[in-house]
Amino acid sequence: MTKLRISLFALVVVTVVAGLVWVGCQKQVNAPDDMLSYAAANPQAVARVIVVQDANTEALMKLPGVVGVGTSLDDNGNLCIRVLTNSGTMPDADNQPAAKIAPAIEGIPVQVEEVGEIRAFALTKTYRPVPIGVSVGNANECASGTVGCQVTKNGNTYILSNNHVLARENAASIGERINQPGRYDGKPICAQTGQVATLSDFVAINFGGNNTMDAAIAQYTAGTTFSCATPSGYYGTIGATTVSPSVGLAIKKVGRTSSQTTGTITTVNLTVTVGYTNGNATFTGQFYTSSRFSKSGDSGSLVVTNTGNNPVGLLFAGNNAGNSVCSPIGPILQRFGVTICR
Repeated sequence: MTKLRISLFALVVVTVVAGLVWVGCQKQVNAPDDMLSYAAANPQAVARVIVVQDANTEALMKLPGVVGVGTSLDDNGNLCIRVLTNSGTMPDADNQPAAKIAPAIEGIPVQVEEVGEIRAFALTKTYRPVPIGVSVGNANECASGTVGCQVTKNGNTYILSNNHVLARENAASIGERINQPGRYDGKPICAQTGQVATLSDFVAINFGGNNTMDAAIAQYTAGTTFSCATPSGYYGTIGATTVSPSVGLAIKKVGRTSSQTTGTITTVNLTVTVGYTNGNATFTGQFYTSSRFSKSGDSGSLVVTNTGNNPVGLLFAGNNAGNSVCSPIGPILQRFGVTICR
């Protein structure tokens, strides 16, 4: 997923109200009997769905795992009540399975969508100590990516992220200033922000041949404090075991734009062509995730296992649906001779 540049459209975050799982005790609502069509173009039908949704929202939101409920369209383009959940199993406090979600409430179809956590704000502020998963960028361009994690070598600590986040797609010189947050998140936008590190090393992107990673490191400057964990409220510390990507593996990440998201690996051993500002580059040996895993600005995010937080890869590209391209973490750590800080 490319880093966020000034030329990209602004991200609009919409708060979703209420929750989406059927709880057994649903409220009955009196409504006209002649509303038999739930076509989106029918204002009366829209109003009817909203009335039923509102009557059941409070109870639905109390269910474990429910993060939102609203009036929406189903896969066939008909009005429905959409329930958003942060997991597929939605266990309760005692780790017991949650109640099944009814396929309809008062004749209105219910669609359940697993979306992971929904957070109102991206991680674009100034953070000290600097945690993993927050905005970062090279001081010589108006852009923002993500601090993947902190890594150590010979007693020094570095930010691990992408070449195109820290090294300006090969254009940077060693020693260039690295800011947190990245300048795209400055106030006003593109203003210089606080320096936290200097560029130390990067793997050049080969625009005429094959690549195995989009990666760079930047050494923290003297006096800059940092954290080896995510910001408070996210998954916390990184696990100790590096895991190779495999099809179906449940994963998560914390990134500058979409915060913490979950997904699965859908493809391994991927050869893919990725578009950059300076042209296209081919990568081999990559892995690919399910949709809604990342957005622009999440470049550099560390991908970890959903259970145990063990490192799997470094996110660097993706599409509009949020499917992400990531490099396995093992070869990256080996290339720079670093160890993940935990």
